Amino acid sequence: MRQIFAVFKRELGLYFRSPVAYAIAFALLLFFGLLFTNSLNQANQQAPADQVNYIPSVLTFLLFLVAPLLTMRLLSEEAREGTLEVLMTMPITEAQFIIGKFLAVWAYYTVILLLTGIYYIVLTMVGIPDTGRAFGMYFGAWLYGGAALAVTLIWSAVTEDQVVAAFLGAASVLVLYLAEVAAGAIGNLPNVNPGLGTFIRELGFQSHYDATMLNGVIRAEDVLYFVFMIVAALFITTRIVEVRRWRS
Repeated sequence: MRQIFAVFKRELGLYFRSPVAYAIAFALLLFFGLLFTNSLNQANQQAPADQVNYIPSVLTFLLFLVAPLLTMRLLSEEAREGTLEVLMTMPITEAQFIIGKFLAVWAYYTVILLLTGIYYIVLTMVGIPDTGRAFGMYFGAWLYGGAALAVTLIWSAVTEDQVVAAFLGAASVLVLYLAEVAAGAIGNLPNVNPGLGTFIRELGFQSHYDATMLNGVIRAEDVLYFVFMIVAALFITTRIVEVRRWRS
């Protein structure tokens, strides 16, 4: 744990010293603030308070852009500058190194998500929002973000080019986001096994968030899905870094 915490502390400090990270947070919070204010004005005394706070849902959608921007440099920059091999000579395993970096970027994402909680506080002043639903929305968005960040981290380990890593990461998250749409299209095709559509739907992010956690329903299978995605993605990333270490 000491090695993981050392990597975590180093990377988290880099995030809070990076102008890019601050620019991402500023842009997101500015956009969410304008969106929330506009929705609040339109729904004033005309809609329940729960229908106003859909910021977590918007954040999960934008993760196909945000997650790659946050993770693209984590490993690709280290490999390009030659510091990855140096770090690997230290008394630390590849798994500890990857987990520390992942926890740092997830912690930064968590800070952004918690800052959006101000909108829920505002709603409590003007209405009576459903606390259980709000918890499900934010808890689901937190797990969703962790899974998206873990998936995009894979591409940062694959290539030394940050732009390529960001592009491939964005494509991966977008594919997982649109899996439910693809499943519906496949299910409407003739002579296609309905089980194929169900399988593709279950692989996607939205089927484990949009229909359940977004409405305050927390199911064990959804939580386990996101946990499995995080563990699997970190395992793949670790194997890629190990191969790179052996080759060097």
